[in-house]
Amino acid sequence: MYPYESFCFHFKRAAHEVAQLDRNPRLATTMVSRSAWERWFEGDIQSTPRANTCRILEHLLGEPADVLFGPPLPTQQREDQARTQSPHLDAMTTFRLADRQLGGGHVYSSLVIYLRTEVATTLIGLGTAQGTEAFRDAAVLTEMAGWMAYDSGRDSVAQGHLLSALNFGQAVADATVAANVEASMSHLALQGGYADQAVELARSGLGRLRGIEAVPVLASRLHAMKARALARLGYAKQAQQSLDSAREELAAADTVYVPNWVAPFDDAALASEAASTLLELRVFPAALEEANRALELRDASRARSRGLGQITLAKTLIAQGQVEAACAVTDDLLETCQSLGSIRISRELADLQVSLEPYASSRPVKETIDRMTGVARHRRLLLASLTAPEGSQRE
Repeated sequence: MYPYESFCFHFKRAAHEVAQLDRNPRLATTMVSRSAWERWFEGDIQSTPRANTCRILEHLLGEPADVLFGPPLPTQQREDQARTQSPHLDAMTTFRLADRQLGGGHVYSSLVIYLRTEVATTLIGLGTAQGTEAFRDAAVLTEMAGWMAYDSGRDSVAQGHLLSALNFGQAVADATVAANVEASMSHLALQGGYADQAVELARSGLGRLRGIEAVPVLASRLHAMKARALARLGYAKQAQQSLDSAREELAAADTVYVPNWVAPFDDAALASEAASTLLELRVFPAALEEANRALELRDASRARSRGLGQITLAKTLIAQGQVEAACAVTDDLLETCQSLGSIRISRELADLQVSLEPYASSRPVKETIDRMTGVARHRRLLLASLTAPEGSQRE
């Protein structure tokens, strides 16, 4: 839940600003009770607040009181507003596309510069009409920086970015902002081997979504993260249930408006997460089906996603004893991944090579391992120019 104390901090600052603007010192003493805030947050709006409270809320949130406390906007109108509210969202789309195609190593430094020069400047203007948008944009872009940092090998820096993003998200009334960050935090915790933490973060994100307007894409992603973490912990039944919930949520996504800043999560992404979950549960035929489906749905513009999907498919084939088929998938991946600036791909390839080494007496496997060694050497040289030592990049 969006913390009442954080709301009071920003409301008080806005009250002092409005008092100065209107030359009315009494406005600075205006307050909102916890019970009133909780009613608003739960959607229990029986009437418009008093004039002084409305004046301050309008200044803080950048919307007239009749919009803030009136009926929800039609879907098309909300979509139009989302496209025009913030220039940072256009930048977000640009960074997201570049990251997908090139990898975080190529894009991370540019995003950090953008955060420091453009987003930080917007945050300085808190209390203006763009205040709440500034926190949302800071949360979304800082969360993206976290993933790019992880993708370029800066693990501890990535954690710092995501914690900052969560703090920004919790300063926004829209609970989906913080839930979106917690989905990424859950995923990163799982990548780091902290499955217990990953489960709790996914549960926390799902808890934030209760009682608010549905965002099935985000709910599906959180259920998928929970499924993977539960599978890692050995809770097969619960993992399957979470996977079923993820599928049910995503099936409803086409009929519901999704803010364009929510991290994308489509059928290909769910198939990829399902393949990893089922592989962890050793349900190999189903894992193979999902891994193939993920690749069928993911086009070449999503180079890193396809690469990770190919690695999952290769691991599934090895688990089923189809080692030469796994080599064929790996050889195809090696042709396309050499220039992809992603430490994550390098790590996953190294892990896949370890899985192949017990079969190195086979000539096709030995040839694939030799190619993997050569590509790994090439990628180390490439990524050395794109990454920096831990801690050398600050937020």
